[in-house]
Amino acid sequence: MFPIPAPEQQLLGIVVLAVFIPAFLLELLSGRIHRGERPLRDAGLTLAGIAAHAVFSSPVVGTLSGIIVLMFFQDSAGVMAGTNFWLAFAVIFVVQEFLHYWMHRFAHEWRWFWKLHRTHHTAETLNVGVLYRYNVFWVLLLPQSWFGPLAIYLGLGEPYVAAVLVTYIVNTLTHTTFRWDLWLREKMPWSEPFWRVIEHVITLPDTHHAHHAFGKGAHPNGNYAITLFIFDTLFGTAKIPNTRQKRFGLPIGKRLHWAEELFWPVIKKPLMPLTKKNAG
Repeated sequence: MFPIPAPEQQLLGIVVLAVFIPAFLLELLSGRIHRGERPLRDAGLTLAGIAAHAVFSSPVVGTLSGIIVLMFFQDSAGVMAGTNFWLAFAVIFVVQEFLHYWMHRFAHEWRWFWKLHRTHHTAETLNVGVLYRYNVFWVLLLPQSWFGPLAIYLGLGEPYVAAVLVTYIVNTLTHTTFRWDLWLREKMPWSEPFWRVIEHVITLPDTHHAHHAFGKGAHPNGNYAITLFIFDTLFGTAKIPNTRQKRFGLPIGKRLHWAEELFWPVIKKPLMPLTKKNAG
């Protein structure tokens, strides 16, 4: 109902080609994707998440949010088209990041909500493919998906897409298996004062890898922000380990049935029996 105009579609396509696909291929060719014990399962969950975006995020969320927009803003098409680009970008970006921070935090604090989100955390290796490792219903909750039709309808399509692209690029850079942040800090020790400031404001691999880890250097119940880590700093959920994490995933990850991971609460399965194979 509210398709993104052609220029925005082209820009989104360029980012996917220029950021995600090369990053994924680099990790794949370097052998890092296959470091997990269950690469085929990991690939299946990622592909299911990508399919969920295509099936739910675009047609379902787009249609429903489009109907809501027409109900409450029927005579407002293009009314904000003359808004300064950078002002609109800043407002959209901060609002989306703020909403995602709280949605993500609640997903870790509320047990029923956690079951929708935990699929993203069962990956035993962190790589850009984890970006799309979701319970298929999780994509229905993403603030960016619901915010888009309103922004585009009001004439703010370009700043909205720019805000989403910044989030997407940072999200890719913080999920990659390559610890580029620590590498840069080791190679340029003179830049350490800069990193000490930026790590409290912007999400880096250091803090997001800690969010996906368990054991030493982990902080799974914190570091919730996608891009603006300052929300974690302000709301007391920040932990900055400045180290490489050793273990990722969930201690019970191997005991979860793939069908429940993808389709909870429609499909519920008991934990699989504890064996030597899935104990560690």
